[in-house]
Amino acid sequence: MSQIVPAILEQTKDGFNQRLSLVLKIPGVERIQVDFGDGEFIENKLLSAADMDTLNPAFNWEAHLMVKEPKDFLDYQICGFNTLIVHYEAFASAAELKKTLNEIKKMGFKNAVAINPDTSVNVLKDIIADEYLVMSVVPGKQGQEFIASTPQKIRDLRKLFPHAIIEVDGGINIGNAKLAAVAGADLICVGSALVKAPDVPKAFEDLTSAIL
Repeated sequence: MSQIVPAILEQTKDGFNQRLSLVLKIPGVERIQVDFGDGEFIENKLLSAADMDTLNPAFNWEAHLMVKEPKDFLDYQICGFNTLIVHYEAFASAAELKKTLNEIKKMGFKNAVAINPDTSVNVLKDIIADEYLVMSVVPGKQGQEFIASTPQKIRDLRKLFPHAIIEVDGGINIGNAKLAAVAGADLICVGSALVKAPDVPKAFEDLTSAIL
């Protein structure tokens, strides 16, 4: 069954903590994504893991690294992240990506690889990871419109990896979350439609009901 994953994208520690305080009050939430950006791979520079406090180990934490050629993962380990997501497009070659995915595993994380909307799922056919993420918007900003071709992309990825964990991220709301679930997404990452809702727990409940 598909699962809603709250996503937090913030530029400051105070902003992050404010959003996090709302997310942690959601009954039934198990997994939380935190977005990181270096101002190079994406135009926005986001909160650094070095500036974060230790995360509550009662939750499953994933770090979405929208950064160019990420190499140092110690700060994410100190914070308490469980899964690190890197982008296929952030590396000069598939060999460099594979090397980084291996390094992530050696540090005790689950590894995941994301692809941008204009990247074909076929580039991943020789990339083995614990999880795969399909971006349904251009990465880096919350509040964008869900790209209509995304469900087909999820289906194509599922054909490549029948038993993999597949996540979708970007522009998800109550009107399209079901499309992602039916297409085969296990994890449905929701940012502004959830964390900026007037009643965050109610929004999470409604999104969860929408994908059943």
